[in-house]
Amino acid sequence: MPIRNMAYKITSDVEPHYPIKKSLLVSAAEATLANAKVKGKVELTVGVIGDRKMRALNKQFRGVDEPTDVLSFPYSLQTGKPHEFVTPPSNYLNLGDVIISYPQLLGRAAAEDAMVDEMATRLVIHGVLHLLGYEHQNPTETEAMEELEDKILSTIKV
Repeated sequence: MPIRNMAYKITSDVEPHYPIKKSLLVSAAEATLANAKVKGKVELTVGVIGDRKMRALNKQFRGVDEPTDVLSFPYSLQTGKPHEFVTPPSNYLNLGDVIISYPQLLGRAAAEDAMVDEMATRLVIHGVLHLLGYEHQNPTETEAMEELEDKILSTIKV
């Protein structure tokens, strides 16, 4: 059993009808944080949902009316919205949420001839890197992010 990094508090939330191991999602997120040399106490959540919910999120937050494989929602105190409730204090810095569409994950795994667990791991890595500020808006950024994803994936036993 892998030793958990106590500085990282990873929560996984998988809709019950999707057969994916929460421990796989947590391990992928921890490996990404460790490889990116994230120091200190941080937390994040990895969720797995269906296409209908993913499509709604993608439309609401990106203006794209179709499902996608992964979305990242960095936590920000600067929401501009009135506070409806107070979040209890924590010793952890909340990085945000990574949301994965299980049907899109399956489709991408089939299209790329990859194992489902490997694709889930890759999507978690990709999402966590976005939470850490990595982007792929141009070819240079895309290449750098893909190289880092491959490096992190190679450190994980899937």
